Amino acid sequence: MRKIIIGIFISVVGLFFMNGCIRDNSEELKENERRLLEQYLLDNGITQEPTASGLYFILLEDTVGIEPDVTDIVEFEYTGWLVDDKVFGTTYRSVAEEEDIYSSNIVYGPIRLILQDALKGLTEGFQLMEEGEKAMMILPSDLAYGGSTIGIISSYSTLIFTIHLQKVISDPYLHEQTLIKNFMDENGFTGQPTASGLYYFPSVEGEGDLIPSGSRVQVKYKGYFLDGRVFDSNIDSETPLSITIPGELIIEGWNQGIQMMKKGSKGTLIVPYDLAYGAMGSNNISPYMTLVFDMEIVNFQ
Repeated sequence: MRKIIIGIFISVVGLFFMNGCIRDNSEELKENERRLLEQYLLDNGITQEPTASGLYFILLEDTVGIEPDVTDIVEFEYTGWLVDDKVFGTTYRSVAEEEDIYSSNIVYGPIRLILQDALKGLTEGFQLMEEGEKAMMILPSDLAYGGSTIGIISSYSTLIFTIHLQKVISDPYLHEQTLIKNFMDENGFTGQPTASGLYYFPSVEGEGDLIPSGSRVQVKYKGYFLDGRVFDSNIDSETPLSITIPGELIIEGWNQGIQMMKKGSKGTLIVPYDLAYGAMGSNNISPYMTLVFDMEIVNFQ
């Protein structure tokens, strides 16, 4: 699996903190944004007063749960749109299909953000929520992308979100270890991890010697999250992925795990986040995500 992926789309994760092309600071554009926002509030009967920063926060579903701190990780689903009702992003496949923005390159479903790395308005808004709640947030451009352009989001655009805060994660290691244990129990896996924390469960032993360091390996795989959502696969391809182990562009979980396999081996790797994409994530892979791979070693030299 390549550690660096060059895509032609904005992932639903990257959308929340990426910078874009910056246009000149235009008072005319800012004034137009203010007019459009006022009209949107009027047309939609929104009378909520903004916070001191200018954020409009409207609680849609109230619960009693954990309140996130700025250093926490939040797991959530969302839909985001502009004041002209054009949807620019969503974690819901059904919404993406309805709005004609569906992409097979995106893994739909819950995503994670390190709260202090999010857009300014979202960092503030999430801290007004509790775990399990749903809310609408209206972010003027100075709480979002300002004079930057991100995809269809032009400079000085107000962003509107509906957000379902599903989980507040204060200790990602403990959280992921609990999820790994649950996954193993549900799938009948038993055993201990390696010293690095990697799990390997063979289903077909394979033949010959273990794959040595420096080998060129042909591998077929399916990568998915602990909840079963597939983020990458070449199972249906006639041509296996050919990589050298170890490799700089290969996640460490693969560098270690493949060397536990033989020619013809099949099995499952459970890769903790520190052997995968860590605190940064990558495209469709959120921060601190455990990854699971069903692997088959076709050959190696």
